[in-house]
Amino acid sequence: MAEEKLRLFFAVPLAEALRDACCELQEQMGEACRRGPRIKWVERPNLHMTLKFLGDTPASEVERICRIAERVAGQCSPASLQLGGVGCFPPRGAPSTIWVGLREDCPEIMELAERLDAALAEAGVSEPERRSFVPHFTLGRVRDRGGVRRLRELIERLSEAPVGPMDVTRFCLMSSDLTPHGPIYTEREVFELLD
Repeated sequence: MAEEKLRLFFAVPLAEALRDACCELQEQMGEACRRGPRIKWVERPNLHMTLKFLGDTPASEVERICRIAERVAGQCSPASLQLGGVGCFPPRGAPSTIWVGLREDCPEIMELAERLDAALAEAGVSEPERRSFVPHFTLGRVRDRGGVRRLRELIERLSEAPVGPMDVTRFCLMSSDLTPHGPIYTEREVFELLD
């Protein structure tokens, strides 16, 4: 019998106090893009910052992955984020992902993502990231290319939109079950930043 696999990622869930502001940005953009492009918005409870995506992983590896994450958490400091400004990937051309970023650099969150990536790669759990980490909370994914210019202009207009401050004192190992109605996220383990 094939071993059960889990679609895993490490994340910082969006603070409850900031969810309204992010959902308002989604509504504003959804209203402006009624004639296209089609955007699949991230549901309110699922708003998060991905620190490291592991993908399909044998369930038997979860315990070892958690031990690695605990070690990293003990080496990293809590972080204070200032969220604001809508952006997208890729930065030019047709947007595929719409997100809220940070108004200023946060060395602590960069260090957490980099240490996690390095420790998991060293343990042979995942490949090291080739691109540098860009802290962001995904708002939506663009499903087609209609109305791209209008969407770009809207993202530009919202590039300074304030969202608010958030303290990061923990991160989570999450699993994602893909369903026809969208992903269902389950929190597997929580790691406190103790430094």
